[in-house]
Amino acid sequence: MSDQTLIILRICLLALVYLTFFRVLRAVWVELRAESPRQALVPIAVQPVSPVPVSTHAAPPSLVSATTPSGGARLVVVAPPVMAGTAFELSAETTVGRAAGCGVVIDDARVSKVHARFFEVSSTWMVEDLGSTNGTMLNGDLLTQARPVRAGDHVQVGDVVMELS
Repeated sequence: MSDQTLIILRICLLALVYLTFFRVLRAVWVELRAESPRQALVPIAVQPVSPVPVSTHAAPPSLVSATTPSGGARLVVVAPPVMAGTAFELSAETTVGRAAGCGVVIDDARVSKVHARFFEVSSTWMVEDLGSTNGTMLNGDLLTQARPVRAGDHVQVGDVVMELS
C-alpha cells in the first residue's frame, strides 16, 4: 500500500474513534439531563381540586366512595409539593407513565413509558404494575400483582405520590 492510502486510512480510523467518543458523551449528557429536577408531572387533563370539608363523623376511608360527582374516581397528587393538588379523572381503564398516550403522564426518569394501570372491576378500583423497572407502591408496599385501591390509599410511581379520591 502506498503512504497516501495509509494516511487516509489513519484519518478515517481517527474520525471513527472521535465519532464514537462524542456519541458516548452525548448519551451521558442526555441521561444526566433526564435526572435533573424538572417539573415532575405533565398533566393531560388538569382540574383544580377544591378542599372538601371533612366532618368529624365521616366514615373511615375504606368505606368512603371513591367516586366524583360525575361518577368516576380521580387521582390527586399529594407529593411532590410542587404538583400537590393536581387531579386526574380515571376512566374504566387508565394507564400511568411517561408515554404521551397514557391517561396520566408523569415526566420522571424513574417512571416507565407505561408504568401502571388503574381499572375498575365490579365497582372496585384496582391498581396493577405493568412490569415497570422501578415498581409501583401501594401504601408503601411494592405491587407484585393487581390489588384493590380504596379512597385515601396512596399510590407511588417514581417520585410522584397520588391518592385515590
